[in-house]
This record gives sequence, structure tokens and C-alpha cells, in this order.
Amino acid sequence: MKTLINKLWKYRDNRKLFNIIITLFGSVLYTIGVKWFIIPANQKTGGFTGIAQIIYGVIEPLLNDVITYDTGVSFIWFLLNIPVFYLGFKSLGRRFSFLSFIAVVFGMLSLSFLPIPDIVIRENIARDQMLSALLGGAIAGAGVGITLKVGASTGGTDIISQYLSTRYDRPFGYFSFMLNLFIIIVVGFTDAWIYALYTIINLFVMTIVIDKIHTRHNKLTLMIITDDKDEMIEAIHKRIYRGITVIPSVGAYSRKEKAMLMMVVSSYELYNVIATIKEIDVNAFTNVIKSQTVIGNFFKPKV
Repeated sequence: MKTLINKLWKYRDNRKLFNIIITLFGSVLYTIGVKWFIIPANQKTGGFTGIAQIIYGVIEPLLNDVITYDTGVSFIWFLLNIPVFYLGFKSLGRRFSFLSFIAVVFGMLSLSFLPIPDIVIRENIARDQMLSALLGGAIAGAGVGITLKVGASTGGTDIISQYLSTRYDRPFGYFSFMLNLFIIIVVGFTDAWIYALYTIINLFVMTIVIDKIHTRHNKLTLMIITDDKDEMIEAIHKRIYRGITVIPSVGAYSRKEKAMLMMVVSSYELYNVIATIKEIDVNAFTNVIKSQTVIGNFFKPKV
């Protein structure tokens, strides 16, 4: 275990500390959405946290109040994540696995020890199922979204959904919601279908928020017209690993020969490329187009 942690820690990342801080913040946000709003309203959340809720609900009578509900759920959540980290390490990379690991550990601790504010208790928000579903789903979704934004996850089905999203170029939220259908059905049969309905609502809100924040699957076509073709290509290739097609062009007004560089990037890479373009040629004309579908050899880096 110590060897694995040491290997994960050595992942390559120029902004390691920043990404760790954002990952921890996203983990706390996710915990707030679940612990302050979803659990008090007797709703279930998605992923392994929701499965942990279901499992703990089954074994809780056997424990005779030995541990609290939040601590029991957080411990089961962590245990369920252990085998999934292997999938993340093998298919999504050391960096993703490391950040996801610390997100789950910090989330487990937050779920166990983070107190619920007096105002939440005093206002008794849990009695309003719809408000709890909307607030819990939005806050938890924001937490998951920003962890995914820096290349991490809150573990569990997030890792599976991220793997499927990366492999099949579909929105993360699509796979996440499909995997959570199991939880919805179980809630309907074991609790009540009204709770299953509100679980659907909080998961739907969470899915929308995640997909608004996490947009790695989006592809963009850049058409860059510049006088500094060779220098521009060299600078871009130093920043990202993407193919560039050079198209000879002529200005209709100036009649001056130029070069148009066409390339496709993910939405995460856009600002990096734009910054590079401005460094090389401040007069370059760049047109950014959202690509509906990309077919062919489009490199998919590890998360």
C-alpha cells in the first residue's frame, strides 16, 4: 500500500499543489451536498456513496448504534472504492488515480466529521423534499464537476463514468446517470417510490451541473491564419500533442499569401492554444468552431 501511494505521488503535474487544493475543495462541496441536504431528507445520492447508503441501511440494525450513520456510510464508501482505483490507475493514469484517491479519503473524513450548520437544522430544510433534492444535487454536482475539471474524481462510479466518457467521447453525466439507475430502482423497492422520484431529481440536477462544468468530451476546430507559420506550429507542439494541417491561403483584400493552420482540440486545451497563438503572433486571426463529431485518429490523452 505504501509503495502504491509513493508511485501515485510521483505523477507528473506542473500545478500539483493547485490541483490538490481544488480536488479537496470539490470533495468538500460534494460532501456538503450529500450530508447537509440529501441524507437528512432520506434521499439517496448516486454512485458508490448511494450504494454505501443502501448497504448500511441493511446492516445498521446489526450494529446497535455502534457508529453513526454518516461514519458507517463513509467507511463502506471507501471500501467499495478500493478495487475501482485499480481500474483508474490502469486505464486513466497515475495522476487521475492519485487525485481521486485523496478526494475519496478527504470526502470520507468530511462525511464523518463535517458538522451540519445550525441554520440548516433550524430551517429544517430536510422537510422540503424538492428543495433538498435541488440544493443537494446542485452542490454535490458542482463538487464532482470541479474535481473532474482538474482531472480527478470523487471515486466509485465517477471513475467508471470517466473511463467510459474518455473511451467513447460521450458526456460524463450520461454514463453517470445510466449507472445510477440501479440505485433508483433499489430505492423504489426498499424505501418508497416517492424517495426514488426525489433521488431521480437530485441525480438529474447533479448530472446537468457536472456536464456544465466538466466539458472534456467537447471538441473544437481552430482555424488560425498567421504570417508566422513555422514558429506557430513549433510553439503549439511544445504545449500540446495535436496534429495540425497547413492550408495555403491568400488575403482577399491584401492579396498577401498567408498560411491557415487547422487543428482540433478538446475544450480543456483551447485556452492553452489561444495563449500560445497570442505569444507568437498578436495579429493572428483565429476562428473557433464547435465540432459536432470527430472521426479518425484523434489522440485521447490520459486524464
